Amino acid sequence: MRFPPYLFDAAALAAAYLLALLRPSPAWIERYYANGAYPLIDRAIRGATGPVPICVGDVLLAFALIGGGVYWYSMLARGRGRGGRTARAALRTLAVLAVIFVWFEVAWALDYSRIPLADKIIVHERRTDARSVDALADRVVDELSKAARPAHREHHHAGDFVPALEPSFQATIRRLGDVAAYAPPRVKPTVLQPFFTMSGTSGFTDPWTHEVNVDARAFFYERPMYYAHEWAHIAGFTDEAEANFISALACTRSHDPLAIYSGWMLVWFNLPQNVHVSHRMTRLAYNDIMAVRARYLAHVNRNVAAASRTAYDRYLKSNHVEAGFASYGLFIRWMTGADFDASGLPKVKPTPR
Repeated sequence: MRFPPYLFDAAALAAAYLLALLRPSPAWIERYYANGAYPLIDRAIRGATGPVPICVGDVLLAFALIGGGVYWYSMLARGRGRGGRTARAALRTLAVLAVIFVWFEVAWALDYSRIPLADKIIVHERRTDARSVDALADRVVDELSKAARPAHREHHHAGDFVPALEPSFQATIRRLGDVAAYAPPRVKPTVLQPFFTMSGTSGFTDPWTHEVNVDARAFFYERPMYYAHEWAHIAGFTDEAEANFISALACTRSHDPLAIYSGWMLVWFNLPQNVHVSHRMTRLAYNDIMAVRARYLAHVNRNVAAASRTAYDRYLKSNHVEAGFASYGLFIRWMTGADFDASGLPKVKPTPR
């Protein structure tokens, strides 16, 4: 059976158009996608990509760039009818991009429209002022000072932090709305590491392959917080503030000294620049913070970092994250204004049905 020549192109473009128009309610997304289809989709995708020792996303990116270039060259290298071939190549390219968009939406981006944590967490506005943030900063200093030496001892003698982190991570995402548990992702090296270095990117979760990359230059005490952040994305919390909040809670509620230290380090680096700190930090913790800053100054290209931030800001806003790149630090408001139970988890409102 021979199909019409443009059936694929028309079907792909129509599917992308209809999906772009689709705007289910956050409650519907929360129930039927985030806690319905998405866990099954993630399990299927990671079941295929996880065992592969190399980053499948890198392979697909290379295939797209090289394959696209070869396709366009083959279409334009012939003699006559170049105008018609150019139009056909442009239509086919749009159709392929449409398929990539549909894959992106179905496999990942619909979670941007789930009920935001800001609508789930009970926050007292009177506890989100500058005085409350200053008090949090002093607590962070105390926690970092207390955890620094045990974290450094664990670095020399302990193994992987992930098994110790998993119980607190799973409890955190359950409290914040996930019904399913999400297995720890495998961190893979990536050809994008030079970009991570130049842009100051700490990690990346591929929305198409659900693979996790973490900056290879990260210090040992940064890795738990970056890992838990990307794990939160895998668990369907695509918003950056939400992923930071989950990472901070999962790490600081863990019984692992390294994870605890890393979690408070995450909070420290997201405090407002004008915060007032009155407590003194131990020399070890202070040196660790300065080492992170020194690495940033030594390796990050400011132009690349600025371009990356601008591009990601636009990407987040196009996916209904109104604060854009600034959303990373918004979880500080929840750290100060939320009510927490005896286990250290935030109290939340009932999920609407």
